[in-house]
Amino acid sequence: MFFPSVGGSSTGGAAPNMASPKLNLPGKDDDITGKFDPTALERGAKALKELDSSPNAAKAFEVTKLQEQTKQKQLQKEMEELATVRMRAQADHARAEAEERRKTINHAQEQERVTAQYRAQLEAEAYQKKLQDQQKQNEVWLEQQHQQFLRQQELRKRQEQELLEMRRQQMREEKALEREVMRERIQEETKGRIKQERENVDIHLREMRAKAAEFRKTRMETLQTVFSGVGNAFNELMSDRSRLATLVGSLTMLACGVYGARTGAHLVGKYWESRLGKPPLVRETSRWVFSKSFFNPLRFIRGKQKKDFQEKIVLEEELAERLQWTTNSLISSKANGTPFRHMLLYGAPGTGKTLFARTLARESGMDYAIMTGGDVSPLGIDAPNEINKLFSWANKSRRGLLLFIDEADAFLRQGRGTASGMSEDMRNALSAFLHHTGTENDKFCVILATNCREILDQAVLDRVDEQFEFPLPAVEERKRMLKQFLDEYIYCTTRTGKKIAVDEKIDDAFVQEMAEKTEGFSGRQLAKLAIAFQAAVFGSGTNTLTRGMAETVLAWKLAHFDQDIDTIERRARDQKLSDARAEA
Repeated sequence: MFFPSVGGSSTGGAAPNMASPKLNLPGKDDDITGKFDPTALERGAKALKELDSSPNAAKAFEVTKLQEQTKQKQLQKEMEELATVRMRAQADHARAEAEERRKTINHAQEQERVTAQYRAQLEAEAYQKKLQDQQKQNEVWLEQQHQQFLRQQELRKRQEQELLEMRRQQMREEKALEREVMRERIQEETKGRIKQERENVDIHLREMRAKAAEFRKTRMETLQTVFSGVGNAFNELMSDRSRLATLVGSLTMLACGVYGARTGAHLVGKYWESRLGKPPLVRETSRWVFSKSFFNPLRFIRGKQKKDFQEKIVLEEELAERLQWTTNSLISSKANGTPFRHMLLYGAPGTGKTLFARTLARESGMDYAIMTGGDVSPLGIDAPNEINKLFSWANKSRRGLLLFIDEADAFLRQGRGTASGMSEDMRNALSAFLHHTGTENDKFCVILATNCREILDQAVLDRVDEQFEFPLPAVEERKRMLKQFLDEYIYCTTRTGKKIAVDEKIDDAFVQEMAEKTEGFSGRQLAKLAIAFQAAVFGSGTNTLTRGMAETVLAWKLAHFDQDIDTIERRARDQKLSDARAEA
């Protein structure tokens, strides 16, 4: 080791030039034998000697020592700083590792959650598929049971038919045998009687001659006695003039009395029939009729029905409100002393026109009469007279009469102006109707119902004060109707006390689904659907309405919707309306 001089004196202050020995490295020179130059070592040794002989050698050593300590402290400080930096780096590394670990855990949890959701979705889909498969299996089983039931019924019918045919054949054979035996017995008996009669013919002839002679003698004596008595009486009567006049007068008075009693009874009967009876056109009435008064135990409580009768009828909200106002005004017209207002109900078949009118007639508290327009045409020439009788009878009601005419277009249609459009009898009947409804009155109110308003005569439409169109029910109305019909035909017990069990799956959601699928159905068609449910239950023999059975019946109804008579009539009505508009 050597130490450079630090002092500033010229003597011995200069640091020796420590030149490193020059080494010959391979690849630098072509000479690879190696050469050593001792000059540098000599100069180093000389410098050490000068340094040891210098008086500042001790101070230089101290300075060098202090410099070395300073460098060591600096190195220690750098090492501590490096340790601090290392610790900070380790902390940052640990923090980064913790952050990465947290992210890894969060990612794993997220993956587990997604996996769990996917697993739950797969399980739900599998369960739903299982339910659908089970439902299909149940439907297939029900269909198989139904087909088996039908086959059993067919087999039973075939066996019964074969058994019946065998019984008939046996009876025919027995009858044939009995006829043969009877024929043989009759032949034998006839032969015996013929033989006996031949043997006893003389005896019979003598008996018959004796009886005939006795009978002739008796009759001749009776005739002689009768004619002799009549002759004597006639001779006595002709000889006495007063007795002859009395007999003639008595016979004449007896004939006149019989004829007069017969004619008077006929006239009195017609009078009381006009006062107490009902016209032939009226099919149903609440007025007191003599022939039915003793057979109607509810005649004394008529008029006490509840007036909120629209609870039984499902109508569009706006139409129901209009009808409520009109019916309230109609019911209170007699009490207020105002004239009655005539109404017209029109719309597609099965939308509730007849049901509303009949319910209003029965529960309005007024006298009512119900007739149909189809009964007028068969009357022929008597139709105007019967119309006059009907309105004359209606004018005699003290409480006011509500006359409901169903199918009014049957005799109130257009065609008076053409010879081929309407017969003379129907034209006279229409004129009689227009005569009785031409002015306001407080005796009766007429409610007309028809499927097509446009075919009514314009004068009839002019007599009507209020017109109400009954459209096909919307989704909400169909839902209410379905609930009402299900309560009536499914949930309630039948007249024989049978109760139908209903599957829990037939709930409000299923009713809503049926209401959405039955677009275009009328109220009557929805009622037929509920009755079809009932028939399917009793026909299957299970006494339970399942959802599969209900869906099967609904699908059948939807498939045969175009063949339904209400649908056909509705389309025919729409075609007539379009033709009438085209002609106009």
